[in-house]
Amino acid sequence: MFELHNIGDNSALAIGPRHRPALSDDLVLSVRHRTTGDGRSLLLSRAQTREVLDWLAAWYEHGWAGVPRQEGPTSADVIEHYDRIAVRERIRADHERIDAHRLLHAAIALVPAGCRSQDLDEVALAQARVWARIEKERDHLEQIRRTLVQGLHEIVHSTTPSADALRKAAARLLKVNKPWVGEVSDAEATDTPLYDRRRLVVAADLLPARD
Repeated sequence: MFELHNIGDNSALAIGPRHRPALSDDLVLSVRHRTTGDGRSLLLSRAQTREVLDWLAAWYEHGWAGVPRQEGPTSADVIEHYDRIAVRERIRADHERIDAHRLLHAAIALVPAGCRSQDLDEVALAQARVWARIEKERDHLEQIRRTLVQGLHEIVHSTTPSADALRKAAARLLKVNKPWVGEVSDAEATDTPLYDRRRLVVAADLLPARD
């Protein structure tokens, strides 16, 4: 089974036997969606396959008149493409985490001095839950990124790159690509640095010093 994946969308060119295992001397050429499997197929006899091969060989040798030749991307470039996407997602998650931390600290800093008892405790605990949730989501995204990159490297360096092996590897990657869902306990919230009262800035600290 031969598969050629496209960069930029989920289309893939697949060429393989009509049956598994092969029972007839022909092949199926199809363009399908990489994840859903939808697409269109064409059954080619050996004579028709030879016609396609002759046409492709002539085009590869001579190209189009007046058009410069370019090798273009390869299957390895597809792996590199999704590797870059994984890195970009990690950077984006880090920026969101930093921005969220800054907003959380700013929110705590605006708590009035008159709310420094139980009220401040409740505010700090609520903010700490958000902090802990962001930490968990960020760690989950990092785990997805590592699994994705590892899986893609296993695919590109596979010694037996059959269609079934690639399909199973892709299924494993899709299985881990899920958002984090869960609850943050009070114990986890109070264990964050945001809950520590000594680190909080209150309105009284922002007033001008008096003699």
